[in-house]
Amino acid sequence: MLAFHEEYPLNSGRLAQAPQFSDTIYDIVLAADTLLRVAIPAGARFVSLSFDGDVRGKAGLVDTALTLPAATVTDGSGSALNPGVRRLPAAATHLCLRAATACKGSLEYWG
Repeated sequence: MLAFHEEYPLNSGRLAQAPQFSDTIYDIVLAADTLLRVAIPAGARFVSLSFDGDVRGKAGLVDTALTLPAATVTDGSGSALNPGVRRLPAAATHLCLRAATACKGSLEYWG
């Protein structure tokens, strides 16, 4: 798996703002309002989530719950809407994904 942070001279200036294309990309198809748990590949430290619709995401375990919000939640248990690029928590084994409507996208991983 390619590294997200590169060595000098690629880690300076403008190049540091744009990671290289990953060699570990998952194509994802989400059914409407259906939880999908995707195992995080070994060695992954960063992920970019890109979808053609609104997707909620949360890093967790194989049994982590993620529901679409029906009311305001302020206890910290919510999920991120269209999270973009994220650093993966060390304890996370799965990305939990859910969309209100069917959509397609990709998960791009780096070490």
